Amino acid sequence: MDKAIITLTKGGIKLGLKLLNEYEDSVLYINKRFDICGDRILKMQNNIQSLIPQIFHKYRCLIFIMATGIVVRVIAPHIKNKTVDPAVIVIDEKGKNVISLLSGHLGFANEYTLDIARRLNSNPVITTSSDVNETLAVDTIAIKLNCIIENMKSATKVTAHIVNGEMVGIKSQINIDFHLPYNIKIIKNSKDYSAYKGIIFITNENMRLPRNIDAVLLRPKNLIIGIGCRRGIDKEKIISAIKDALNKANKSILSVKKIATIDLKKDEKGILEAAKYMNVPLEIISSGKVKEIEHKFQTSDFVKKSIGVGAVAEPVAVLASNKGRLILNKRKYDGITIALVEEGDC
Repeated sequence: MDKAIITLTKGGIKLGLKLLNEYEDSVLYINKRFDICGDRILKMQNNIQSLIPQIFHKYRCLIFIMATGIVVRVIAPHIKNKTVDPAVIVIDEKGKNVISLLSGHLGFANEYTLDIARRLNSNPVITTSSDVNETLAVDTIAIKLNCIIENMKSATKVTAHIVNGEMVGIKSQINIDFHLPYNIKIIKNSKDYSAYKGIIFITNENMRLPRNIDAVLLRPKNLIIGIGCRRGIDKEKIISAIKDALNKANKSILSVKKIATIDLKKDEKGILEAAKYMNVPLEIISSGKVKEIEHKFQTSDFVKKSIGVGAVAEPVAVLASNKGRLILNKRKYDGITIALVEEGDC
């Protein structure tokens, strides 16, 4: 389930049931004293203070039908930062106002708020400066481009320049196909940033930011790691090999989109744990597909005799990508082979 609706009163239950009907990916938490049952209706066994620690990071969106003051007090001990906190929305019992309270951008609370308000014919209340001023925050740009923000403090500084109407430049490795506010300009080739108060660099390359200007790095998710390995290689060695390969290619680990390997290695513990450590999906490529293109890569007779195909890391990386290009040929690391493919218009 994606959303949790929480209410304490009889009036709140009426609105909560309406939202429960609107969103199939939701559950409704109510006070246990109310005699109402249903597949997605859960009863609080104790008070709301006991409930919040159990659900705060369990759902992507928490929808409270109650006073804002209550919500602020019960969630306060559990708030960490905008990169991990769920969206928190508050609605009054009559459904007149829908308030985006927490994680407006990265948690999509603003988008949830607008959608709920539309369904309830209510007034959406959004207070984030960039939205009020009809401009773009750095975290909104990151979401639109599926990028990771390398440093949130830097992002906040650059967003402040945007909201204040000051000129900010974008130097991007990937295509930007949406409208930008008047004070955000795309920088093509120039390295002269004197006309800007802030710069947004969108790149998968390791780089040093200029010191004399507020700048932030956004990392596009466009790198595919292809892995082949001997049986029994542990997670630490695989992660070390990946980091070394990325360093050789001058690429950021934050830009890794997925790891790919062959079906013969689908149960390889070290690879599975490495993907989990990096928080990226593992794509399994069939041996049949590898055989179809292995002639395009350098093959090994030993590997061919061992597993039936002559190459793994390079072909699986290419096959797992969206028209990607090989930017690092396979490198060997004591029983591990790593190859790197880059997607997109880099």
